[in-house]
Amino acid sequence: MTTAFPLLRLPYLVLMPVLEQMELIERISLSILSKRVRIFLKLLKMKCKQINLKHEYGAIRMEVLFDNNGKLRLEIFRSGYVEFKYRQDILFCNTSGVPPMDYAVSIMDVMHCKSIHQFRVAEIPARDILPLLVSLPKIDGVVVEETCNSSYPDSMLKKMLKIVLPVSSAVTIPYHALKPKYLRKILKGNFDSVTVGNYGVGNMANFDIRFSLKSLRMTNAKTLDLYNFILNDKDLNRFFKLWTEKNCNDRLEYLRARKYGEGNKDLILKGLNVVSVPIETKREFRVLIKIQQLRSDEKITAKFDITRADGRQATIRFGESDEINFIDFYVWPKSTDDTTNREPNQSSFMRVFSSLSTFYNSCVERFK
Repeated sequence: MTTAFPLLRLPYLVLMPVLEQMELIERISLSILSKRVRIFLKLLKMKCKQINLKHEYGAIRMEVLFDNNGKLRLEIFRSGYVEFKYRQDILFCNTSGVPPMDYAVSIMDVMHCKSIHQFRVAEIPARDILPLLVSLPKIDGVVVEETCNSSYPDSMLKKMLKIVLPVSSAVTIPYHALKPKYLRKILKGNFDSVTVGNYGVGNMANFDIRFSLKSLRMTNAKTLDLYNFILNDKDLNRFFKLWTEKNCNDRLEYLRARKYGEGNKDLILKGLNVVSVPIETKREFRVLIKIQQLRSDEKITAKFDITRADGRQATIRFGESDEINFIDFYVWPKSTDDTTNREPNQSSFMRVFSSLSTFYNSCVERFK
């Protein structure tokens, strides 16, 4: 017969060194068993780079990534079991009626992680896994993989998304994964970012689909990324005109449209009061705070600035890569005097230098 050791009755100055000497998986097992011990574990300031969730094979897989390239994996099963894996250590727990996602939330708490970085849906479940999603925490982005296509019934996927998307700020979804009616609801949603189509997987899958002006106008996201749709140049031209008239998505900060084949640049810009910008002009555009970086195979072929009726400015940028052509549309910050998204060029430097010289000369003349 074994006697349980009263760990939490130890004095604080003794308890903390004991917790520090424990293996990671031992700390994790303690964190999911006791709310009180989580208070002490949080004082150890354990941190991770990010936490991801993925639905696959009827289970929810959780992956905790650390700075030393280490990984802690959890598999949450419908049967009520949770499996922990860290290096060679494996631990099984029975959730005993507790929502399985509570275990993930407990780990996030002791890791000082405020949100799931990404929730991926690799397949549409054949059975009801919705109980696994109870108590789902905040998610930075939901990704529905290309394997979830129209050959599967979308009813279960819709049920999953109704739980997942309300706690998410971004979504990436293939065009074929859902019926157009439900996809339109996503486009109209209050998301920070919406991507239709997945880069690098099935790039030609959307090439027979036209993304119309009506679809462009109904979007409500801050950033919209479209992969390889048939985009009519006249529709793009009309969309930009509607933007200058302040007659479309006012939340829009960034639009990227990728498509095969070259577009008619003159037709896209027709009737717009554009100002040509030299390609070599350096600018720093920010999309959802982060600086937007071009891939190594991407290059810019033309830049143009346009101004809205209320003075808001934007840049239309044409580019190409090894496989596709793309059009970027960046909306500048509301204050037209805010130049944080632009690097000073030589002419702006000369203006500043000239004003400083004038001030210096006036001071010299005053003290002569």
